[in-house]
Amino acid sequence: MSAFVGRRGEVAEITALFEQVRLVTLSGAGGVGKTRLGLEIVRRIAPGAAVVDVAEMDGPQALVVAVTEALAGSTGSLLVLDTCEALVEAVAPLVSDLLTSDPDLRVLAIGRQSLAIPGEHLRVLTGLSGEDACALLAGLSGAWLPEVCERLDGLPLAIELAAVRLRTMPVADFLAALDDRFGLLVDEDRPGPSRHRALATCIGWSHQLCTAAERLVWARVSVFAGEFDLEAAAYVCRDDTPGAGDGRGDGQGDGQGDMVDVVAGLVDKSVLLRHETAAGVRFRMLDGAREFGAGWLALLGQEHAVRLRHHDFYLGLARRAEREWPGRQVRWHRRLRLEAANLRLALETGMDAGTGLELAGMLWFLWVCCGMHEEGRRYLDRALTLDRKAGPARTRALWVCAWVASVQGDLPGAEERLSECRAGDPGGAATAYVTQLSAQVAAQRGEAAHAVLLIRDALDRHRSAGWVFPGLLPSYAVVATCLLALGDVDAAIGILADGLELSEACEEFWARSHLCHLRAQAACLRGDVTAAGEHAREALRTARLFDDRVAQASGVELLGVLAIAEERIDEGVTLLAAARDAWAALGGEHLRSPVLASIGDSAASVVEDLRFESIAARRGKFDLETAVSFALGEKETPPGEGRLTRS
Repeated sequence: MSAFVGRRGEVAEITALFEQVRLVTLSGAGGVGKTRLGLEIVRRIAPGAAVVDVAEMDGPQALVVAVTEALAGSTGSLLVLDTCEALVEAVAPLVSDLLTSDPDLRVLAIGRQSLAIPGEHLRVLTGLSGEDACALLAGLSGAWLPEVCERLDGLPLAIELAAVRLRTMPVADFLAALDDRFGLLVDEDRPGPSRHRALATCIGWSHQLCTAAERLVWARVSVFAGEFDLEAAAYVCRDDTPGAGDGRGDGQGDGQGDMVDVVAGLVDKSVLLRHETAAGVRFRMLDGAREFGAGWLALLGQEHAVRLRHHDFYLGLARRAEREWPGRQVRWHRRLRLEAANLRLALETGMDAGTGLELAGMLWFLWVCCGMHEEGRRYLDRALTLDRKAGPARTRALWVCAWVASVQGDLPGAEERLSECRAGDPGGAATAYVTQLSAQVAAQRGEAAHAVLLIRDALDRHRSAGWVFPGLLPSYAVVATCLLALGDVDAAIGILADGLELSEACEEFWARSHLCHLRAQAACLRGDVTAAGEHAREALRTARLFDDRVAQASGVELLGVLAIAEERIDEGVTLLAAARDAWAALGGEHLRSPVLASIGDSAASVVEDLRFESIAARRGKFDLETAVSFALGEKETPPGEGRLTRS
């Protein structure tokens, strides 16, 4: 009964599609607005279409009669079959026969699953966009509430049910009650099908359509936080639940072949949403479907076992990622970024299961290399507080925590963790890493000469142990940073050449980006602006692959310096302003290396001497992502920016 909101793209797409094909199936989760969209399309392209609600039919014979009568009474050549899932096994052959017998007929099928017949063009509908969802809620309740619409996945039915409550409930009370969405989102006076009078009933209709195997997997995949892939589903949802939670998972799903058909069935019934990513095919559930599945999992008494199996899979996945990280960094970064929510859940489970310390330390590459410094620090500090048992897991977590703290610029915190690590490691198993990170902290404090002595010792230890990563390669960057700070550019270039050669031999990228950035600094100090620019851009492109925001801020600032040196003042001021914004967001300019700080400040002084518009006047104009694109020449001018003028 509400006004039609949004869906302009879908209406245009499906209207155009009917000019080329004869069968379109509009599918999607219950309550997503399939019927409303379908009727809007009918209103625009065939007002006299034959419309049949399959859910009202009492069996296949009644369906045939109803369709025949509807077509006889229609004034167009379009047949609309709504709620096809109610009798999908009867609808599919009927539609096939009708299309064969009448070459002018077109069919719009609406339902929660496809008909799976030749010539079908499937369009899966998702929730309303944020603005459209808010517009619908505001039109019905007078309240513009993005948080509510997001929590309701943009589902029109859920929004309409919410609007009824919001007419009488304060927003704060509604938000608190939304934790029990199935108890809250009910309107017994709502006209239309009974399944649309409560969110739980609407989702329950989909549950009834599933096979027993699909219902079981639906319940078990509800344990995932966010999205997942088939490998994870196969491991977590397999039937041999005894032994789950033993911590011996390898992060590799088995039984995938058996799981394919079940997952495909859940996708076809719009319970799972499938999408393509750079890391492969992924699946997710809307929050309502997840909560419904979680309720069934609790009734089955399998919550604990399945949660532990989920933990085992992601513990195993972290082991694989750490083992393969040096040679497959970009692949693992993509995968683990997508798995961030599940890794958080596994960490939470591990805090109780006794593996939190191991997992938090094992994910060092995620915390250090992939821009997740703050989150990693929180988990490491928490795990170290909860689990004080001495051993390899605690030793590693301590030096990893020190590393993260140093990247954050918290040098006292880093030194405290390194001191703990030394005291708890009488055998010296982690001495190489403690020495490496002590050198890094000393370099950050400006104690370059002392840092060089420490890092050379760490390099020797890493070489003896064969620890290329995370030991040897990052250490080259520390040595070069110190030598540049001491003014020994030639020695720094020699070290950087060795490090770059090793990173290339290992097919390693993250440390290489840092080494390239330092090579750019060295070229800048030598006055070779062209070479500096080439190295800086290579470093920045790679840093962006890893979401390494500290490295990206460094790259933007260095390229700003180089632009000033080449008298491209407008560009340079823009980049220096963006870099200052980035440093402020990351915690402060103290995170810059000594040489970058020196040449960056010198470039800023040049701008002031030229009496151009100040760098401060350019701040706050755009984000780091835009600045990186501008620095790499992918955008001519940042959005909304014109040329600067002399003050």
